[in-house]
Amino acid sequence: MGIEDVTPLAREIHALVREGSLEEASGLLPEEHRCALGDGVLAHLGA
Repeated sequence: MGIEDVTPLAREIHALVREGSLEEASGLLPEEHRCALGDGVLAHLGA
Protein backbone atom coordinates (compact mmCIF):
# COMPACT_ATOMS: atom_id res chain seq x y z
CA MET A 1 0.00 0.00 0.00
CA GLY A 2 1.05 3.52 -0.54
CA ILE A 3 0.08 7.02 -1.46
CA GLU A 4 0.41 8.24 -5.02
CA ASP A 5 -0.27 11.72 -6.40
CA VAL A 6 -2.84 11.18 -9.16
CA THR A 7 -3.44 14.89 -9.84
CA PRO A 8 -2.09 14.77 -13.42
CA LEU A 9 -4.26 11.72 -14.19
CA ALA A 10 -7.32 13.38 -12.63
CA ARG A 11 -6.75 16.46 -14.78
CA GLU A 12 -6.43 14.33 -17.91
CA ILE A 13 -9.64 12.45 -17.09
CA HIS A 14 -11.45 15.71 -16.33
CA ALA A 15 -10.38 17.19 -19.67
CA LEU A 16 -11.65 14.12 -21.51
CA VAL A 17 -14.99 14.28 -19.68
CA ARG A 18 -15.36 17.98 -20.50
CA GLU A 19 -14.84 17.28 -24.20
CA GLY A 20 -17.33 14.42 -24.11
CA SER A 21 -14.85 11.53 -24.44
CA LEU A 22 -16.46 9.54 -21.64
CA GLU A 23 -15.38 6.10 -22.83
CA GLU A 24 -11.75 7.18 -23.11
CA ALA A 25 -11.92 8.88 -19.70
CA SER A 26 -13.46 5.77 -18.17
CA GLY A 27 -10.62 3.67 -19.53
CA LEU A 28 -8.12 5.78 -17.60
CA LEU A 29 -9.78 5.33 -14.22
CA PRO A 30 -7.58 3.30 -11.86
CA GLU A 31 -8.79 -0.11 -10.76
CA GLU A 32 -10.12 -0.12 -7.22
CA HIS A 33 -9.24 -2.84 -4.76
CA ARG A 34 -11.00 -3.75 -1.54
CA CYS A 35 -8.93 -3.66 1.62
CA ALA A 36 -9.28 -6.56 4.00
CA LEU A 37 -10.29 -5.14 7.39
CA GLY A 38 -10.59 -6.92 10.67
CA ASP A 39 -13.92 -7.17 12.49
CA GLY A 40 -12.78 -4.60 15.06
CA VAL A 41 -12.24 -1.97 12.38
CA LEU A 42 -15.58 -2.70 10.77
CA ALA A 43 -17.36 -2.50 14.12
CA HIS A 44 -15.66 0.81 14.85
CA LEU A 45 -16.84 2.18 11.49
CA GLY A 46 -20.38 1.02 12.15
CA ALA A 47 -20.41 -1.29 9.12
